[in-house]
Amino acid sequence: MPTLRAALTGRTESVDHALVTLSPRWTTWTLQTLRRHETMRPAEIGAAMPWNSYPTTIQVLNRMYAQGLVDRHGHGTYGVTAVGRAAEPVHRALADWHRAHFTPATADAERAEETLARLRPVGTTATLGALDRHGPLRYPEVVETTGLQPSSAHQRLARMERDGLIVRDSPRKGARYELSPAAEQLGDAYAALASWNPSATTMSAAPTLPVLVRPQTISNEWAAVAVQRAPAAAAVPGLFSHPPAAQPLVPAAVTAVSRPHLTR
Repeated sequence: MPTLRAALTGRTESVDHALVTLSPRWTTWTLQTLRRHETMRPAEIGAAMPWNSYPTTIQVLNRMYAQGLVDRHGHGTYGVTAVGRAAEPVHRALADWHRAHFTPATADAERAEETLARLRPVGTTATLGALDRHGPLRYPEVVETTGLQPSSAHQRLARMERDGLIVRDSPRKGARYELSPAAEQLGDAYAALASWNPSATTMSAAPTLPVLVRPQTISNEWAAVAVQRAPAAAAVPGLFSHPPAAQPLVPAAVTAVSRPHLTR
C-alpha cells in the first residue's frame, strides 16, 4: 500500500481534478448501472435507480456527458465511455477504504460516493497532506501550512473530524490535530484518484451542470420502498446490494419545463 505522502506528492492537481469530476452525487451509481447493462435509456436508468426522479436522472446524465463519462448513442440510449470505465479501479479503492473503517452495511457504490463526499471539500486533501508531512499541528499551524482562509478553517477541521479523517489530542482550545487511523490508510484511494487521468479536451467539452441533492442524513426507508415497488430495479449483488440514503431535490426550473402550457 502506498503511503499518503507518496500518493499525494506532485499529484494533488490530478487528485483534485478527479474529485471534482467523480464526486457529484449519483455519478458512481449511474456509471455502475450503465456498466452492467452496456446501453440504457434514461427511463431504464431511472427504473434501476427509483429513488431518483426522471428530471434528476436527466440532469445527472447531462453533466456526465459534458464531462466525458458517458456518451449518447442511437435511439436515445447512453453508454459508458473509456474515461468512465477507467474510473472503476478508483471506485473499488474508495469502497475498500470505506469498508475497512466504517461499519454500516451498504452497497459498494454508496461506499465510494460517501468516501468521495468526505474527500472533495476544498482544503481536505491539503490538510491531510500537511498533517502527514509535519505531524500534529495546532489550528494556526494548519492555516499557515495549508493556506486555508482563517474564516473557513475551523469549519473545515470540524467537518473532517466528524468525517473521521482527523482527531484532536484535547477538546480544549489550542489542541493539536492529527490524522486519524483511517486517514493514514488513504494511500491506495489517493493513488487511484491520482492515476485516473482523462484528457483535458475530453473533460472540458462543455460546462458542468449542477445536481441538487439533500444532505445525506435521510434514512434508507424511502429508497428501500422504491426498490420494492420497482420490479425492474431488483437488487444486484456487489455494488447494488443496498439502496442509497438520499433523494435529490429537483430545481423548479426543470419541473416547469415539463409542465404543459395552458390553452383554451
